Amino acid sequence: MAALDSSIQQKPDKRIIGFECEFVEPPPEQFVQLECPVCLQIIREPHQVTCCGKKFCQACIEHIRAMQKPCPTCNKEFSNFPDKALKISLYGLKVRCSHQNNGCEWTGELRQFDEHLNTDSQPEKQLDGCQFVKIDCIYNCGNHQQRRYIQNHRIKDCPKRLFDCEHCQDYKSTYDDVTNNHWPVCGSFPVPCPKQCGSTIQRQNIDSHVADECPLTTINCDFHHIGCAVKLPRQDMPEHLRENLLTHISLLATSHAKQQDKITSLEAENRILKTKINELEPMLRTAPPIVNSRPYGAPVLIMTNYQRHKRDDDRWYSPPVYTHHQGYKICLCVYANGCNTGKGTHVSVFVHFMRGEFDDSLKWPFRGVISYQLLDQVNGEDHKTSTEFYNDKVQNKYCTGRVTEGERGGGWGEPKFIAHSELEPKYLRNDTLFFQIHYYK
Repeated sequence: MAALDSSIQQKPDKRIIGFECEFVEPPPEQFVQLECPVCLQIIREPHQVTCCGKKFCQACIEHIRAMQKPCPTCNKEFSNFPDKALKISLYGLKVRCSHQNNGCEWTGELRQFDEHLNTDSQPEKQLDGCQFVKIDCIYNCGNHQQRRYIQNHRIKDCPKRLFDCEHCQDYKSTYDDVTNNHWPVCGSFPVPCPKQCGSTIQRQNIDSHVADECPLTTINCDFHHIGCAVKLPRQDMPEHLRENLLTHISLLATSHAKQQDKITSLEAENRILKTKINELEPMLRTAPPIVNSRPYGAPVLIMTNYQRHKRDDDRWYSPPVYTHHQGYKICLCVYANGCNTGKGTHVSVFVHFMRGEFDDSLKWPFRGVISYQLLDQVNGEDHKTSTEFYNDKVQNKYCTGRVTEGERGGGWGEPKFIAHSELEPKYLRNDTLFFQIHYYK
């Protein structure tokens, strides 16, 4: 056979040409031509040309016609037509799989060959057919391997397979995204203790583990508040307590004696104050009222568990109080670890107006003065005070207007009310802060 034009022999990307396989037994002598002169493979959908009678694959000969070239065997103009008789006979011959060298033992009629190879790219059909055919991963990861291995790749190895975070159960994406982008920030991901105690803890619980549980965290002795200055790893503290029992008892006795002296002193001060009150009471009953600057006293508002609020970085709302009889309902909001410009360095305090029982009879927006104090628990003299003036210059209606949605309105106060370094020992005692609110007309 004469050599064909290389442009004719070249297979276009999407053109399906002849069958690339071999017969189980030599074809009968009646088949004088089984190979397409263009693609040099077993003829698919046989078509015969009118010029020289040669047989071609339908796709091959119609490709030549589309290029307006002559017959590739006799170089004459031609037309072509289906050779149905050849197709019936040819498609009934038995052939071997083209992947027999890789281990496929399939044999069958030529008409079954395409079904056996199965080039269907639909995911639900992709796994059917010859297990030695190489196919692409349905997740477009670039992997290309034999069909018998592709399912295991999809389930276990593909970086783009669908994957749920096994730690938080909330994040769902691809395996590559979950492991490389989500796990480094996942709060439920297990990480080793930074103190190297051997524990593995969820990332979101590391701080509480180190503060409350880790045996290698250095902590104060349980008796540090009465004078024991020892600091040891948590795991060594029980031994210290056992070996220094007498020392701690001595410190307790000394502390008790000091407290008794303080109680005695306070009792004496209390007697003096009672005497002064008794002396001033007649004067107060006869004194005229000061209408424009009258403070309204509120009960002491007690914030317990200060350290926990600071560690959890949350806010504490005080119980509600009223500015005066049938007055405005307000409360304090305290950020133990600060917020805004006071974050991490100060205690932040804000006043919030609340929905009250007497709002219909009160004037809005609110106009007046509210003063709040952090009480001195040592001497009772040096209270930390901040005063908020609500007048016509205050344009923030959200913090002075009547509350119509929710329980509380916006807050108004000091992000840097008091520095953490100033709290002890005067204002923070026994993990507790005491506040008081005063209102002035």
